[in-house]
Amino acid sequence: MIRLSDVRKVYRTRSGDNVVLDGVGFELAMGERLGVLGRNGAGKSTMVRLISGAERPSAGRVERQMSVSWPLAFGGAFQPTLSGVDNIRFISRIYAQDFERNLAFVADFSELGGYLREPVRSYSSGMRARLAFAISMIIEFDCFLIDEIGAVGDARFHDRCNHELFGKRGDRAMVLISHDPGYLRDHCNRFALLHGGRLALFDEFDEAYDRFREAIGLAGAPAIDRAAARDRAALIEVAQHRALADERFRMAVREGDWRRDARDWAAAEARYAAALALHPYQRSYWVQLGHVAKEGGQFARAELAYRTACAMGEPAADVAEHLAFVVARRGDDPAAWPIHPYRKGVAPLQVPGAPDVEALARLLWHGTAPDEVEAAALLRASPTCDALAAAMVRDPRFGDRGSDRVSVDWSAHGEIVRVLALGHLDPDAADTVLASVAGGEPAWPSIRDAGAFRDWPATQGALSE
Repeated sequence: MIRLSDVRKVYRTRSGDNVVLDGVGFELAMGERLGVLGRNGAGKSTMVRLISGAERPSAGRVERQMSVSWPLAFGGAFQPTLSGVDNIRFISRIYAQDFERNLAFVADFSELGGYLREPVRSYSSGMRARLAFAISMIIEFDCFLIDEIGAVGDARFHDRCNHELFGKRGDRAMVLISHDPGYLRDHCNRFALLHGGRLALFDEFDEAYDRFREAIGLAGAPAIDRAAARDRAALIEVAQHRALADERFRMAVREGDWRRDARDWAAAEARYAAALALHPYQRSYWVQLGHVAKEGGQFARAELAYRTACAMGEPAADVAEHLAFVVARRGDDPAAWPIHPYRKGVAPLQVPGAPDVEALARLLWHGTAPDEVEAAALLRASPTCDALAAAMVRDPRFGDRGSDRVSVDWSAHGEIVRVLALGHLDPDAADTVLASVAGGEPAWPSIRDAGAFRDWPATQGALSE
């Protein structure tokens, strides 16, 4: 049995006390595998170190009535000047293990070859993690602490790790931490959420995961870093990094992946769409959205997604076959509607995608969003953003109404409007215009008066008509 009773952990910093754990308590028996969810910095690794004995709590008690491993794949206990072999010998002596047997196992499992006789300081982080995990398996602990073991090695090595842990040692107690909730779902029989220093326990994964989603604000507003995107090309580029750094985005696409693997196409499409609502210019998941829409028979939606992915920079060769298929299934000739591949340059000459259609509809059509059939048709006929905006200006839904008060908030749509219609302004001036719109000023008249689409010849021609 492992028991944590009212555990509190405080780190003293220059700016004051940082309370990482506050009143944490639980019991863990043999055979129980506790999966701990929590965002980065929640204190999960700190809790694991307290359980292992590597750190002491500031208050409360940690009782261990079973042997406990160090965090698996943690190489901090190695002597860096010693070779891998010498570190194995050292650990074997501490735990009264047979060195030759342990060396044979570690050499086979880690697949480090001759590097085992080199100083550990010369290892890459992945090599150290392989060595640490292999050494962890030579000691038969009652409780294993597993902190992000999924980051170690390739898929084949993961399979071997899982077999050693959950196959051969499935009767042991375990505490698992991972950024992949699916890993915890698949391998744990108890679950916990660590948030705000407090630990909540759950018997069912779905309940724990729902609470986790609420805690990280997965349904919140889009996360936009205004300073990082001064024009459309920059917005496309930073979107790739922003999205992967956004925990809400990662959670949504993981859910999409789960639904896709279960062949629940509609649910997968909904989760990918939710992720892309946070970061509309993230190109790779437009491809995934296209794939699941295609599998679900939503061919117009799939075409829209594939065209958008190419507009954002996905290689046309990787998408062409899929796009041709869905265009043909819609009853049209794929040769008549080819891909408009990604194009560098200024915004009016770049290729538009679904986020541009939606943002321009909010601005020019007073919030009337086109459905996927109309949006796909607009992208078919618009090789450039300038051509798209001109077509939307010529549409009867465009009106130069001073009474229009459809707001363009500082969100994903507002940012796109900024780099399209106000790209000629410096960032501070563009911010001022959009802030006035968010405050209730009429959207199109305010942006028009700021010189909207100044260097867009086709759009200017349509406006002059």
